[in-house]
Amino acid sequence: MLTVIHTFNGPDADRILGEVRAGIQSVEGINGFKFASVNKQENSSDIMLFSKWENHSAYENWADTVGENNAFKQATPQMFEVLEEKY
Repeated sequence: MLTVIHTFNGPDADRILGEVRAGIQSVEGINGFKFASVNKQENSSDIMLFSKWENHSAYENWADTVGENNAFKQATPQMFEVLEEKY
């Protein structure tokens, strides 16, 4: 299991949020997609996309669909192997 965190920031949070939302429209059609959450930090205009994937290959299949989306081109994803989860 893979957790991926994208952090977006910039002077126009509404534009970035729109681009992030547009970028994740295709996740449900990707085999291996588990979960995605778009979050805004309370004290700033930072936006975070937190997503879970079956494996790195599933994430890459989705990343290929994002294409030229400006928000995703500017954000470097942080990738973490899931060691343990509780719900």
